[in-house]
Amino acid sequence: MELQSVIDPKTATSAIELQDASERDQAAQTSTSSQEQARAEEESGSAADEESENVHDPTGIRFALLFICLFLGNFFVGYDSSCIGTLSPVITNQFNALSDLGWYQTAYLLALSAPMLIFGRLYSFYSMKTLYMSSIFVFVVGTVLTAAAPTSTAFIMERALSGLGAASINAGIYIIIAHTTSLERRPIFLAICGGVGCAALAFGPLISGTIAHYSSWRVCFYIIIPLGVAIIVIVFFSIDHIRRPENGHLNRKARLERLDLKGFGIEVPMTVCLVLALQWAGTVYSWANSRIILLLAMAFVLLAIFVVVEHRAGDNSMVPLKMLRQRTVAFASLITFCNFATLWVLAYYLPLYFQAVRGASTFGSSLMYLPLAVAMAITALIGGPLTSFIGYYSPVLMLGSVFAAVAVGLISTFTPNTGAGEWISYQILYGIGIGMAFQPPFIAVQTVLDDSTVPMALVLLSFTQIFGGIVVLSIAQNVFLNRLTRNLAIEVPGLDPNSVLNNGATGLIEAVPAQFRDRVLGAYNGALVNVFHIALGLACLAVVSTLGIEWKSVKKGKNR
Repeated sequence: MELQSVIDPKTATSAIELQDASERDQAAQTSTSSQEQARAEEESGSAADEESENVHDPTGIRFALLFICLFLGNFFVGYDSSCIGTLSPVITNQFNALSDLGWYQTAYLLALSAPMLIFGRLYSFYSMKTLYMSSIFVFVVGTVLTAAAPTSTAFIMERALSGLGAASINAGIYIIIAHTTSLERRPIFLAICGGVGCAALAFGPLISGTIAHYSSWRVCFYIIIPLGVAIIVIVFFSIDHIRRPENGHLNRKARLERLDLKGFGIEVPMTVCLVLALQWAGTVYSWANSRIILLLAMAFVLLAIFVVVEHRAGDNSMVPLKMLRQRTVAFASLITFCNFATLWVLAYYLPLYFQAVRGASTFGSSLMYLPLAVAMAITALIGGPLTSFIGYYSPVLMLGSVFAAVAVGLISTFTPNTGAGEWISYQILYGIGIGMAFQPPFIAVQTVLDDSTVPMALVLLSFTQIFGGIVVLSIAQNVFLNRLTRNLAIEVPGLDPNSVLNNGATGLIEAVPAQFRDRVLGAYNGALVNVFHIALGLACLAVVSTLGIEWKSVKKGKNR
């Protein structure tokens, strides 16, 4: 009894609490151990899934061969796009078809842009390896037929076939890179791919001009054939597996729904009607001609139907209308349209200026175009690191666009007697400007959008690049031929306007009497200056549009 009275009730309570605390700690340790074990199993499962997901991806030498083939395909598409500007004067001379001048590039770009979004979907449904090899095959066949074309019309048709293959190559390159590289390494390979394409656009005129000078313009296309065949052979025998398409399980009906064939079926005739109207109006037919009015009316009606169809298609639409509501995406698309349309105009008509007005050969023309090409290639490569160093894409984009606009304004002052120091420095300034403005729109959309929507935004920007070339080159040809015939009618009395369209770009100068050749050169120069004014307007619009881009840091991650 005395012993029991010695025990304090508080002490007993404390003992019980200590025992309960010990039990809670043991339970917590058991729970923590179970959570850690679960996390370890989850991480192990994730690693196993990732390993199994990539087990079929090429590695080692196969990985290197795959990317060599991808980069070569990218280079050939860029080369095929850029070489035609240097070659078009001699091709029009051979075929006596100056009226077809714009179609040599427009047909290629039309076939390149129209099915690009469709091919992007196909790569998610079927074997990427098979589709890429088939793309190279179509491109090579189109190149063979282009090189052997007997007439100007045949040349245009085969250029369209080459463009069809190039569209699938372009779509496949970026999708295959995304499916065979890790997220950390992917920007490196995309940057290399962009550098290769830029180098092809820059040096394509020099390569083709040199070949045409010492051989024939047809050889400029024939050289693609053996390398294209080599790509097909290497991919077929060396690349066993590329990751299976994520939508490979879909049935045929579901695949057709996701292809948006309705939108594609409307977009192609809409673009063709617009291009035909812009090229024929004022040259082949007057603007008031019923054919031109009908074509323009059909283009606008089809545009309205296209917008409705794309809106109803929702996530399966070719053109993501919802995405265009985002401010940066909309302005980035407009800037890309303007900048690349300007580039297409200069890349196509500067060689004509050098050959027709300055009397340069194809080789000499390619050398005279080299300042722009080299400046653009170098600046495009350092533009990305410069943006990363500054931390914002807007300053680089604005400065580059201003440089480009000023340079195009200076280029539009060209005369038959412009000094070498002027046409070299003006081209360098433009090359620096367009090179700086090359990457920022792509960086901008990646910064402001969710990762899930970035691929479609990049495809949209690629589409606007090419579509800008289609529309503006059609307008440029119309202005050039219209102004040229008017200028010649004033400067060379008695000259038949039809003889202008039925001669080559430089053949007309040799066909007129010697006493009128200076006047013909002046007429050519005046028509080209009018074309350069189109480029100037687009470059200025690009400068204004840079103000609409959101100002966000690329170092702070995505600000959603």
